[in-house]
Amino acid sequence: MVPGKTLGKLTVALWLKLVCFILLLSPLAALSASIDFTDPPKFIVNPSGRVPLAAVIEFVGNEEVDVHIGITDGENTWDASFDANSAGDGKYSIPVLGMRAEREHEITLTLRSANGKVHVQTFRHTTPGYPDQLKFPQITVSVSEPDRMEPGVTFLSARRRALGRGHWLTEKQYQWSVNFGLIVALDNKGEVVWWFESPSRVAGIERLGNGNLLMHRFSSSLIIDMLGNVLAEYYPEDNPLPPPDNPDAIPIRNQQTLHHQPHELPDGSFLAFTANGYPMKDWYSSESDPDAPREDAIIMADSVVIFTPEGEQVWTWDAMDYLDPWRIGRDTFWSYWWTRGFDQYRDWTHGNGLSYDPGDDSVIVSFREQSAVVKIDKQTKEIKWILGHHRGWPERLRDKLLTPVGDLLWPAYQHNPRVTHAGTIILFDNRAYNGAMAFEDYPPLEKNFSRAVEYQVDEENMTVKQVWTSGDSQTEDSCFTYAMSDAWRLPKTDNRLVIHAFCTPLIPGLGENIMDETRRVTDDIYYPGGHILEYSGDEVVFQVDFGMEHELFQWNVYGGFRSPGIYYTPDTSH
Repeated sequence: MVPGKTLGKLTVALWLKLVCFILLLSPLAALSASIDFTDPPKFIVNPSGRVPLAAVIEFVGNEEVDVHIGITDGENTWDASFDANSAGDGKYSIPVLGMRAEREHEITLTLRSANGKVHVQTFRHTTPGYPDQLKFPQITVSVSEPDRMEPGVTFLSARRRALGRGHWLTEKQYQWSVNFGLIVALDNKGEVVWWFESPSRVAGIERLGNGNLLMHRFSSSLIIDMLGNVLAEYYPEDNPLPPPDNPDAIPIRNQQTLHHQPHELPDGSFLAFTANGYPMKDWYSSESDPDAPREDAIIMADSVVIFTPEGEQVWTWDAMDYLDPWRIGRDTFWSYWWTRGFDQYRDWTHGNGLSYDPGDDSVIVSFREQSAVVKIDKQTKEIKWILGHHRGWPERLRDKLLTPVGDLLWPAYQHNPRVTHAGTIILFDNRAYNGAMAFEDYPPLEKNFSRAVEYQVDEENMTVKQVWTSGDSQTEDSCFTYAMSDAWRLPKTDNRLVIHAFCTPLIPGLGENIMDETRRVTDDIYYPGGHILEYSGDEVVFQVDFGMEHELFQWNVYGGFRSPGIYYTPDTSH
């Protein structure tokens, strides 16, 4: 044996083993030739310019592949899989979602073809930090118990508002308030995992059955994907404001408005609010003095419409045909419609929430200024029942009023009723004016509180029972939220998600009526915005608050929802 030669052979063998080991640890180098690309994978950050924590991996291949991505930031690890579903031309666009701000992420892409070919590639990406508080709220998490929470991600519609009454803002203040909006997604620790920057204020939001997002902005409704790309836009043809700057936007014919929040129906069409002005002779001129001189007026009456994805209206229901235009609430004369292009129009019904009940093909509608939730038979268009206090209804509607069973507090100036998976109705009960209608006295603002509440309706006996509430009276922890907000009963845990848009300071002498020029009112001062709670029974297991460090303006949260995940897994149980 010659030692030198033996060592040489051993060295070569070791090198061969080492090379093989390196190739096994570097799948891209070993396997990239096994799948033929016309255009190899590229990692593109924030492709629409509106989703700073999202990215997309794009490639063009010559065969269909199943896709898997694994993502880690060193603390959190998650993944997503996609079936072979290119656009038919070999082009793939794979969203990278769920990244946290200011962290380095490792993203591993794995592709597999039907004949067993594999391609693995790793990308590294460091995400940006948050914008300053002019464009992003200060978010504080005070309670987070993920093991007791509904799994998933919480999407919230956030908006900024200059201090002051909307009709008194300068043009620049007003445009600053309405020409910007956010949708923010939080994980169960309260960390931001996605956000979308909108060029217009965002109202209601919903996740569609295909995982895209439906939102209402200031005067149009949009569908976007999770990369921030606009897929569809709908606007009311007869609105006095200019149409969207979008040549593909679809007009909803013969309608003056779209407002609040559309809702996707099981067949893919959309349930939505419109409102149109109706002239009234010798109508009210005051909501506090019933003997004030009468005057001619235009009142905004809500309609409920169903339109197809192509914009064709296939069903309508008009409140003017069914409700009483002489029954009015305490904000009938506020400036809500003035700032939306309808100067001096009176806010008669103020529809502010829609839900569909598939159990009997009916529609649940909230009318804020009526302090009432109304159920409508979609086939006959007749009112099935009215959930609300019994004061002031005309004789022809009194048999539609539900009778309370047990301890029950009627909703007042409520928002966004939902049909739950248990067949109950849950809603956010704002309780503005402590429930008073026009011409009725009400306690001072500092006595107010808001809540979420869930009701069980017995349609056979025309009764209603209160089955859960976050509170039936004011306590030291109460949050008074006179507008917007949301409530959900969550399908897996039966937890309740409650979203207060803001918490109004209960200052003695502060008024609610923004049209009262003789006193300081809620819109004139700073107050914290966005108070999100998740209840397990009566215990809070999640609490997040939105604010602004220097208290220069308000960050409100219009509403939101819990999604099963940032990558969508359809859940039809609610």
